[in-house]
Amino acid sequence: MHRLITSIAALLLVFAGMAARQPERGYRGFFDWSNSLRSDRIGFTGLDDSRTTLFYTGFDTSHGMQFNPWLYAGGGLEFLHCSKDDTNHFRPFAHVRTDLLFGKFSPFASLRLGYNLTNGGGVYFSPEIGYRFNWGRKTGINIGAGLTLQGYKIDVYDISMLPEGYLSYEYTHSERRCRAYFSFRVGIDF
Repeated sequence: MHRLITSIAALLLVFAGMAARQPERGYRGFFDWSNSLRSDRIGFTGLDDSRTTLFYTGFDTSHGMQFNPWLYAGGGLEFLHCSKDDTNHFRPFAHVRTDLLFGKFSPFASLRLGYNLTNGGGVYFSPEIGYRFNWGRKTGINIGAGLTLQGYKIDVYDISMLPEGYLSYEYTHSERRCRAYFSFRVGIDF
């Protein structure tokens, strides 16, 4: 019990010392633990329309320039994995971010625009809002949430019933679609 109280007191002292401070001009890098959540229909439409929730987790990094206390621009890579359906997402992106300062309150807004290199490829768009805790002269802890839109390609099949009672699947064409994810990131900037 004594360890728990000591640990909580130490964490409170660390967070109390994190007065808001604007990022400085020059190089700036980010390393985040990324998480995305989406609900998806499984099975064939008309045959089995059950839904499942898929959770993707991974890491992303972004590096670029802080032009003034409010504007950052750079580029990065994101890798996510879903163990439930054993899929991966790999996305290079351009990253723009603005850090605001209202007294000791330091929110941020971020936008990532890139390309999804998996699932047949497609656009990647991820706006995010969050909060930055200052942790030293050039380091900060960031917590953010947002929406991620990801393009992908799917093959479409025509399903018909054979006289013997079997299903027949015939490829007809490919379609481009978009998936929406709820995204949550926790990371550091340096």
